[in-house]
Amino acid sequence: MKKLLTLCMALLGIFLTTRSSATIFGTAGVCVGSTTTLTDSAGATGTWSSSTPSIATVGLTSGIVTGVAPGATTITFTGPAGVATMLFTVGAVPAPIGGSVPFCVGSSITLTNSVSGGTWALFSSGLSYYASVGASTGVVTGVHGGYPNIIYRTAPGCSVGVTVTINETPADSIGGASTVCVGSTTTITSYFMPGTWSSSNPLVASISSTGVVTGVSAGTAIITRTTTGSCGPAYATLLMTVTTTTFPGTITGASSLPVGSSTLLSSSVSGGTWSSSIPSVATISTMGSVTGVSPGTAVISYAVTGCTGLAYATTTVTVTTTDCITGRVYFMTPYTGPVKVWLIKYNPTTLMLTAVDSLSVTALGTAGAFYSFCGMGTDSFRIKARDTSTTGFGHVPTYHNWTAFWNSANVVYHTSGILDSGKNINMLYGAATSGPGFIAGNVTMGANKGTADAVPAVNMLMYCINNTTGAIMQKTYTNASGHYSFSNLPVGQSYKIYPELINYATTPYPPITLTSSASSMTAAHFEQHTLSHTITPIVSAVNDNTLTAEYVSVYPNPVSGVLNVQWSINKAATGNINLTDMAGRSLMAVDVDMNAGTGTKALSLAGIAPGIYAVRISADGVTKNVMIQVQ
Repeated sequence: MKKLLTLCMALLGIFLTTRSSATIFGTAGVCVGSTTTLTDSAGATGTWSSSTPSIATVGLTSGIVTGVAPGATTITFTGPAGVATMLFTVGAVPAPIGGSVPFCVGSSITLTNSVSGGTWALFSSGLSYYASVGASTGVVTGVHGGYPNIIYRTAPGCSVGVTVTINETPADSIGGASTVCVGSTTTITSYFMPGTWSSSNPLVASISSTGVVTGVSAGTAIITRTTTGSCGPAYATLLMTVTTTTFPGTITGASSLPVGSSTLLSSSVSGGTWSSSIPSVATISTMGSVTGVSPGTAVISYAVTGCTGLAYATTTVTVTTTDCITGRVYFMTPYTGPVKVWLIKYNPTTLMLTAVDSLSVTALGTAGAFYSFCGMGTDSFRIKARDTSTTGFGHVPTYHNWTAFWNSANVVYHTSGILDSGKNINMLYGAATSGPGFIAGNVTMGANKGTADAVPAVNMLMYCINNTTGAIMQKTYTNASGHYSFSNLPVGQSYKIYPELINYATTPYPPITLTSSASSMTAAHFEQHTLSHTITPIVSAVNDNTLTAEYVSVYPNPVSGVLNVQWSINKAATGNINLTDMAGRSLMAVDVDMNAGTGTKALSLAGIAPGIYAVRISADGVTKNVMIQVQ
């Protein structure tokens, strides 16, 4: 019995807790004769009731409340989550708002409504910039010119609104010099409305009806422009200084900058002239733009002509060393779009190109794209760029200054602390023209790395370049099989095929001349050497390949004991079989006479530890690489 009582009390606690979570959503009021719909917060089904149906009724299951008479009632919802209540107000329908007439900033009007008992408010809090309104009085006071909305509310959801017009006289705007010499004049101007000029101290500065200020004695005076409109006067002022000396003002701006960069100086007095004491260190434009030319210090002067002749304000600018290579990428045909630029080092010992830095910039038509590499130290570099748009043809990747090949690129011999500017790249470009010509081939990889049999170089960028002009004709990418092709090439012309891969030195395929009788070349193959970072053509006659991927095989693989190398070729050749480990060290090198037809060479792997190795088979200038596993 005790357990049953405990369980009942626990369930009652859960029920009471659940009941407390019910909430009514909706507008807590309505006008007499209007309706609004209330809902439970969870959208649950339940029953509704009104404590005073003579003020508002509610649908038993719909939650639709109808205003009957002004006053307040309690709406109750009973549902699976418990009981919820809302205090609901019914208001009399407001009459149209009266008393709305245009008025001026600083003045007030009183709005009225024949239905009493309501409150006045701005339509939104942001309208307080324009006006304020008394909640019970309806008095609207203008703060700024504008058209705020005022509402009169007798109950939530029961209101009427009106837009009021607040006028103001705009203040004029004054322009011109703020200083004048004793005995001299200066003219100041206004811009918007007719008005009058006045001076707070005519014994210091007087002003004519046309805005001509005359300096009378040293001191200051406030010059006022008064404009008059429908809402009275408005004022604009200018502090005028009358002096017997020449004040050159105060120079502000950066006191140091690197070589090749610029900064802007300014003076508190206008109309002066800028100059530099040492233009070979720093130059300055008529607008105050200082440019660092070489390391050192220069004095920048600002000369102002005034009451006592010339006066100078000066500042010292220090030009520091920089460590940058900068330039622009220009395009023969104006191009706007993304550009990638690489800073490349070449190691003559390893024959490797290495991109030490890269950045993405944007070309803007004829202005090209500006690039800057900084902080690299003393070294020799090549700069390369290519557009990274998705067009099918356009600009060939180009080295500084104007070449598609790294070995003929200009070398930037950079010294740390020096700015190497103007290292521009003039991009090569060519438009594709139509024709029956066709060039295709394959790119495989791993020549000096010992990778697996016939590994394709996937998604490598390939260019077809006009051998006469050096301009690109088309570009494409190798597919999943390492295959590429160019079609619709004009015949009667000579072409080079050029694979492009950052960090790799490419040797283009020898010129391929297409004619009307020989309009295609389908064996322009390349090999990507991952150890030496080079890409070289596989040059052989189309029908005279003594060694191809289709005619050489090794077995068994995996192998233990003896490895067989089998070939099938159309003419005899002298070959070489080289076994290397994954570090590139040669463990076995065997010369073999490869007879025409089918032949096999058995290699003993005695003493070779278990692991992964590369077998390189070369004959007649063609190479095949195969990965094997020794067990």
